[in-house]
Amino acid sequence: MFTELPVRISTLALSKIKSIMEDKNIPKGYGLRIGIKNTNSCGTTSFMMGFDTKKTADDSFLHNGIEILIAKKELLFLVDITLDFEITENISGFKFNKEIA
Repeated sequence: MFTELPVRISTLALSKIKSIMEDKNIPKGYGLRIGIKNTNSCGTTSFMMGFDTKKTADDSFLHNGIEILIAKKELLFLVDITLDFEITENISGFKFNKEIA
């Protein structure tokens, strides 16, 4: 269905992901899972990320040396989403942004 990664990953987020993989000694065979946690009754979607191994229901994408894992049933939820890393005075962390056309 998708030949390219449906979610965009910013340069800063990619750098932080690689740093975490190295610092935490994420084992070979693990990739970055991006997906949805749940969809509530208000129609909003919560996104998630973490390190995991590939499952049979996943599509796998190689992106700048990192295997990205997405459950096939969640691919459409990630179209027009950007994974970014935000740094502010009070907090820093990963953030999912929805691009509005």
